[in-house]
Amino acid sequence: AGLQGSVLVANPVPAAYEVPPQTINPMIEKALKEAEEKGITGKEITPFLLAAIAGISSGESLNANIALIKNNASLAAGIAAALCD
Repeated sequence: AGLQGSVLVANPVPAAYEVPPQTINPMIEKALKEAEEKGITGKEITPFLLAAIAGISSGESLNANIALIKNNASLAAGIAAALCD
C-alpha cells in the first residue's frame, strides 16, 4: 500500500540562525543586480546568488543555509519515522 497523495511541508530556518529580512533583503538585491550586470541566468543563477550573498554577508547566510539543511533533514527523518509506524 503506497502513499496516495502528497503534502507540502514548509520548514523555516531555525531562529538562532535566521538573518532578519531588513538585513538579508538588501544583500539579495545587490547579488541580483550583480548577476544581471554579469548576464548570469538559467541554472547558473542559484549557485552564483548563494556564493555572492555568502560573500556579502561574511558567511552569515551560509550558516543559515546549513542550519536549514540540517533542520530539513531532521524534520524529514521525523516524518519518515512517523509514516513507518
